[in-house]
Amino acid sequence: MSIYRWLASIFLVLVVLIPLLAISLVGSETGSRWVLTQGQKYLPVDIQYKAFHGTLINEFEFEDFHFESETFSYTPDKLVINWDPLALLSGVIRIDNIESLGGEIRLRAAQNSSQNADSEASVEDIQIELPLDVNLRNLLVKESRFFILENPSQELTIEASARVNTDGQLNIRQLRLEHQYLTTEISGKTKLSYPFKSELENNTHLHSPDFPSLKVKTDITGDIQSLTTNSELSEGLVGEITAKINTPLKELSWQFDSNWQKNNLSQWLASAGVDQIELSFAGDIRGEGGLTQASIEPDITVTVNQQTMDIDGAVSYQDNIINFAPLNVHSKGDIKGQLALQGDISSLSTTPVIDASVSWEELIYQPNGISSREGKLQAQGELDELSINLNNKLSGLLEENIKLVTEAKLNPDSLSVLSLKLTHNDETVSGKADINWKDNLSLTTDISGEYQQRAVNAKVELRLSEPYLFVDQFNASWGTQSLIAEGALSPGKKLSWQITSKDLSELSDVKGEVVATGDISGQLNQPEFELGVNKFNFKHPEYNAVSLNQPITAGFNYEDVTFNTTPVCLSYEGIDNPFCLKLEQQDKVISFDANASEVPLGILQALVLPNVAYKLTGEVSAEVTGAFDYQNMTLRKLDGVINADNSQVLAGEEKVTLNQLNLTAKNRDDEGIDIGMTAVADELAFNLSGQLTIEEIAPDSPISGKVSLNSNSLELLSLFSPQVDIGDGSTSAELDIAGNLNDPTASGKVNLNADRIIVLASGTLISELNAELTADANVGEFTVNANGKIGEGDVTIEGELNAFKRTGDLIIKGKDLLILDTPDLLLVASPDISLKLDKDLVFVRGDLHLPKARITPVNLDQAVTESADVTLKNESKEPPLFSTNTDITVSLGEQVRVEALGFSGNLKGKLQITQQPDSVARGNGSIGVVSGNYEIYGQKLAIERGDLLFNGGPLDTPSLNLRVTRNIEKTGIDERPPEKIGARVTGTINRPELSLFSTPPLPDSTILSYLLFGKPPGSQGDANNLELQAALLVGGRSAKFLTEGIKDTFDLDEVSLDSETSDINDTSLYIGKYLSPRLYVKYGIGLLEPTSTFILRYTLSERLLFESTSTTEGQGGDLIYTIEN
Repeated sequence: MSIYRWLASIFLVLVVLIPLLAISLVGSETGSRWVLTQGQKYLPVDIQYKAFHGTLINEFEFEDFHFESETFSYTPDKLVINWDPLALLSGVIRIDNIESLGGEIRLRAAQNSSQNADSEASVEDIQIELPLDVNLRNLLVKESRFFILENPSQELTIEASARVNTDGQLNIRQLRLEHQYLTTEISGKTKLSYPFKSELENNTHLHSPDFPSLKVKTDITGDIQSLTTNSELSEGLVGEITAKINTPLKELSWQFDSNWQKNNLSQWLASAGVDQIELSFAGDIRGEGGLTQASIEPDITVTVNQQTMDIDGAVSYQDNIINFAPLNVHSKGDIKGQLALQGDISSLSTTPVIDASVSWEELIYQPNGISSREGKLQAQGELDELSINLNNKLSGLLEENIKLVTEAKLNPDSLSVLSLKLTHNDETVSGKADINWKDNLSLTTDISGEYQQRAVNAKVELRLSEPYLFVDQFNASWGTQSLIAEGALSPGKKLSWQITSKDLSELSDVKGEVVATGDISGQLNQPEFELGVNKFNFKHPEYNAVSLNQPITAGFNYEDVTFNTTPVCLSYEGIDNPFCLKLEQQDKVISFDANASEVPLGILQALVLPNVAYKLTGEVSAEVTGAFDYQNMTLRKLDGVINADNSQVLAGEEKVTLNQLNLTAKNRDDEGIDIGMTAVADELAFNLSGQLTIEEIAPDSPISGKVSLNSNSLELLSLFSPQVDIGDGSTSAELDIAGNLNDPTASGKVNLNADRIIVLASGTLISELNAELTADANVGEFTVNANGKIGEGDVTIEGELNAFKRTGDLIIKGKDLLILDTPDLLLVASPDISLKLDKDLVFVRGDLHLPKARITPVNLDQAVTESADVTLKNESKEPPLFSTNTDITVSLGEQVRVEALGFSGNLKGKLQITQQPDSVARGNGSIGVVSGNYEIYGQKLAIERGDLLFNGGPLDTPSLNLRVTRNIEKTGIDERPPEKIGARVTGTINRPELSLFSTPPLPDSTILSYLLFGKPPGSQGDANNLELQAALLVGGRSAKFLTEGIKDTFDLDEVSLDSETSDINDTSLYIGKYLSPRLYVKYGIGLLEPTSTFILRYTLSERLLFESTSTTEGQGGDLIYTIEN
């Protein structure tokens, strides 16, 4: 029995007493300290603490806890752990709470890390199984500073709750990390054993005050072999991203697909300090790749400052090469067009090498109509020596296209433009330039060439040695215009300049010459500059010279926005008191005092209105004083008088004297301005007066005023409109002005009566004209009522019109109005048309009946056209005052006759004419030939039937469907003429196509002989046979179509049929070509005789050219000098 007692005692000690002793040891604070102290000796890492409270079987606390390893250190100020040891009986390590307060947590890079040679295999071998479940119910890390590698410390709050099962599955109930700028939460489950299968959900919120708020919700599924994420972004960015990562431990591959709603990135840019750009985007972005290659395919719409672009294409990376294949940009808005970027950037790991280009077609800047019809920018080479080539064709800057070709080299320290060439109308401006910024910025250019038959030259040498600018040379000229500058913006030095124009008409409509010299002083790092004008002289060919009385010196400070200047005084020979302007600034107020005496109106007209048909004579005097507070935008003082009494308006032999003509302006105490105007011509009983009050200096300032006009004659109006002959009549107006400056309104009544108005260019006679415009003060829109006669027909115009807003609706009705009456054109019309005016656009709708018309323009076969070597100098086209949108129906009456382009006859039909703004007029309908003739090879043939067909094409190119015949009379007993001889004409009116027919069928040569001579071939003799051959080549308009076809096919400048004499046998075919802008060659070969001609023409100057002619019969030369009238 003793052995059993002994065994029982051992069992009691092992099972009961030892655990009881262990529990009693750790169940006390003293025992827990002893256990921790002993355990520290055997741990592989260093753990220290200042104080311990509690027991290891319940809740315990460390003060100044310190854990240290090579890559990690943890030193909280306080660490509290609460766990339930009884849960061990259920196979669970349950930790109810871990709370870490204050202190630091550091992550460091390992100093001596060894790379596992088979890391992939080691990951696959990871299999984690636990003997017990671990249940962490709550973890809180608060007020701790995190140091990650070398980055600045960040304060994070961490909250977590998770459970790890014995099979190695981690269930994350909550993992929340909160930073002052970022909060993220993770939940889900993941296996801790390979392949780490996971299902996780993440919610992240960016709430930095420096950036817009952004929320991202992400679902993560898969394992280490294949991982898929689906993300939804909201608030600061709105979109969806789906991404997939495959085999990251072997050959990593990835792909993503994203969809973005319209996102405004302006707030993001403002956070980065870029607040001048409005940027938004929307669309799809896709991509795929791996560790060594990638491909991105955008299909997005980007808007930058209201400029919208669609971007698509592909960008790829592989083997250290970025490839654009290509990247397309479709631009809309103010800039419209398509660009394509293609090429590659290689050797990214060493010195990048670029071989890429950007090309475009029809790139248009719509606000001013400037466009690049086609262009290409190409860059090739290393970044240290990059070759850049630009080839571009511009339009809209000048009337003709400009071709720009540039070749340049870009180095780290400089940009060398090796060649720059601008070509316009066979004229070229070329040059080169160097920009260097190695030590200091410098620019050197040398440009020469010709533009508008005037020499262009420019040589510039600039150096910028901050803060000093040195202009060693600046000499630019074009024709008789030049700008010269030399000097420096540096202490003790000045930049001198001189502007010269010996012929202002080359630049504008103003005639004369001008010279001005002066200097500029200051430094680029200082806000104050001084401008001096030492000399100014303007000489008009019809007036005395205008010049400065004394030099002008003006100083300006752009920081304080202050300036000072000496008086500006101009003198004119014969004037005792010259024009003077004095400006002074004190605080934020600019005071001005201007006066002029006895200034000829003629010279003012020469400067302001040089091309009008009338002429002003007389003198003008002015006195204006005032003060303007530009900080508060108020006019403190204004008192001005401009007087031009007894001035005269002359046009031809007509003259009107304005006995009074003056303008006054004065401000009131309440900051308003009163403006008055008076014009009186006693001989015409003409009296115009007006008053206008502006309440304040602002675009939306309220205004009020009155205008009164009475005249018993329209002679003054006739002088201002010399293209119109106006008879007797009268006009009157009483108007009230209201509204504000940027939206004025008018009300009242305007009357106009005229017994006769003749439009000289068209011969249009308007008689018995009575017009009345009335407007209610509350509406501001005039009601128009006008009636009269045009020719013998009555016309009425009714509707509404707002002259200030340029809007209105008018209806024009009339019957048998003689619209045109010239030797070439006679047009009688009966309109029923409505006009709608909207700013610069006029909508025309309605019906126009033409009961009678006669159209007989110059015979185009006899018209003289310029040869290929003729150029028109400085030809310009005035833009139309209005654009039109037309949709009218034109019907022809019984008396409409046309004689043009080989056709003569009466027409009848109906045609719908439409026209969009800035496009050609188009027609739909048909015009039939009632009776008429068509000329073929110099013979007039009767038209049996015919139509001009309009099928929506341009109005001046209708299709033809004509059938013409000639009656052949029997001339002999044995001869039987064909029953019918004729031709069918199809094609268009300016390119007709001819086919011959006969009954019975005959050869074309026989039909043509009958058409031309009324006889079959062989019956006229050899002379007429030669005439027939010539007719086949040079008769009628067919020759032009033949030569034009040859000219276009072989890119020749001239192809023509001509004869040096009246003998048809001398007819030759000539071809000509410019070999250079100055050298022209021309060769001719006889068609009926074996002759040849060679002509060489060389332009020696603008007026002098040399011409040499060699023929089979001789040779000669001429010097030709041209005198222009």
